Amino acid sequence: MGYALSVAHLMACPFCRQLFPHGEESNCPECGVSLESMSKLPPSLDALSDEVEEGQITPPEHRQLPWTYFGRGRGALLALAVLGLIAFFSPWVTVTAPSDLTLSGFDLARGRAGWLWGGAVGWFILLPLVWTRRTIAKMRGVRIVSVAFAALTLIEVGMMMSLPPQSSRLRPVELAWGFGIYASAAVSVIAMVVAARFGGRLDDLPAVPWRDDRGRRQRESSAGETLH
Repeated sequence: MGYALSVAHLMACPFCRQLFPHGEESNCPECGVSLESMSKLPPSLDALSDEVEEGQITPPEHRQLPWTYFGRGRGALLALAVLGLIAFFSPWVTVTAPSDLTLSGFDLARGRAGWLWGGAVGWFILLPLVWTRRTIAKMRGVRIVSVAFAALTLIEVGMMMSLPPQSSRLRPVELAWGFGIYASAAVSVIAMVVAARFGGRLDDLPAVPWRDDRGRRQRESSAGETLH
């Protein structure tokens, strides 16, 4: 009890945390900052770091988010993956010779362009991959993989448009690209940009929460601060 009372009467510098007996100093000789009661100050950065290393506090980037959280690119990537699948089943090619046909990416993949399945599989995998990332650290950890899956469709569209079927004297081929192939390319590019930023930055996360002398939960933010 005596030790607790003595700690409560100690004064400390909020900046350097140097301690002084109550009434001895009003300002810190080193920093010039007004002294505060030790009991009213939040834990120091060193104390918070020690608690984090000991597993007592979960850093903000490792806190689990609700399933309904769609910020930091999570919702956008899920929507783009669905749009990528819709575009895969949309018209990619309209053939006018030797016969009239309208083919989607799905139709082409079932035929001789079986390599087009890669883009569709990429969108399918991206859905559960993004949906199960419920911490910011995990979101940031799959950025490269997400970009790779999103890029598959763009690569396939580039191959299709740069190597179209060639006509011959015996078999003339006339075709036009449908809106589905352009939509697929556009969704792929946008998804790559969003995936590269999946999880957002770390310097705008709230600091580790702490409680004041009245037991009220406090939370500081790093917004507006400059990292060095």
